[in-house]
Amino acid sequence: MNERKMIVISVEGLAASALGCYGASWNETPAIDLLASRGCLWDRAIAEHDDGLKVLADWFRPPSSHDPDHWIPRWNELGTVELITDDPRVSQQSLDADFDQSWLIDLDPPAADQLPAEELEETHLARVFASLFSRIEDPDPAAVWWLHTQSLVHCWDAPRWLVPLDADELSAGEPSEELDLLPETDAALDEADCEMPPWVFPDVMTPQAKLTEQSHPDLAVAWMRTYGCQVRLLDRMLALLFEYVGDLDPIVVLAGTSGFSLGQNDAIGYRAGPLRSCHHRVPMIVSDLGPVRDKRVVNANSLPALLAKIKTEPDRLIDPSTWASSDSEFQPRVTTCSDNGSVAVSTSRWYYVRDADQQDRLYLKPDDLEDQNDVSRLRPDIIDLLSE
Repeated sequence: MNERKMIVISVEGLAASALGCYGASWNETPAIDLLASRGCLWDRAIAEHDDGLKVLADWFRPPSSHDPDHWIPRWNELGTVELITDDPRVSQQSLDADFDQSWLIDLDPPAADQLPAEELEETHLARVFASLFSRIEDPDPAAVWWLHTQSLVHCWDAPRWLVPLDADELSAGEPSEELDLLPETDAALDEADCEMPPWVFPDVMTPQAKLTEQSHPDLAVAWMRTYGCQVRLLDRMLALLFEYVGDLDPIVVLAGTSGFSLGQNDAIGYRAGPLRSCHHRVPMIVSDLGPVRDKRVVNANSLPALLAKIKTEPDRLIDPSTWASSDSEFQPRVTTCSDNGSVAVSTSRWYYVRDADQQDRLYLKPDDLEDQNDVSRLRPDIIDLLSE
């Protein structure tokens, strides 16, 4: 086990709610689900920021004299550690400085009039994964390949046939286009907002949308399917990766640096709407070292320590003393900040957020998964404790 190589896939804007292994009933991700079924999955990994680049910077923080167990020196004992990314900000901010080699896949940003790809290999994400495959083929292979992509927040060019048109579902419950069936409001109804949305949108540019009372009831679902199409492309790329590296048998790690709003709090988009769980609850899965599902609250910044432990103590990644322990009401806790001034505190039982307008909100966890029922009026004592 200690001689196995490792592949880390980090994805900006990867919503846990769109993955089957995290409970999605509306999107299929068989390759990711297979990865989770044989490995370790952290159900409530919470990032300390809703900006994925800042989370990535913490993961890439160089080793220091105070951190002799940093993951990069550990893996350097087996070989080089390489980074492949499509995010130019990584090199601009020198986040890749501690890698032995780094490769920036320089791809043109999508145009407003661009259409989705017809085939998988034509997509932005496929070209990034092709670069990873090329590096794996190198005669002097690395010990770790880290692929980081920002495609989920910048380019939705996945072939739309990845989301099948379900004729049975359409005929069973085709929504009405009658405006008088929509909620009545004092404001005048905008017919453009109330138009029946397509099954999936053809947009390649990622959305920043606000849902209003005038929006069509199926608008959020249509955007969810469109986002899910891009996640299905990621799943296809991972399935291809598993087939490609068969004999190499590396450990595979999948992690999101940030989430994505898919209608929660009436917003669609990356970092859209007020700070909520959907923005900073991130997927974190390690292959083969399970099956274990850890339902405790964990800080996503623990990923580098996990990568070091995979090299040195893989059989103790999550031992019984860890996953069988229970959290207290307020410990552990993770504090999350946003550039808009909002701050959130996540514990095993509570999710407290102070919005940018200084409004306090409180949600019961883990039952209220998508922060729908604000109970701050009922539990001011919890508000007082967590706001401190």
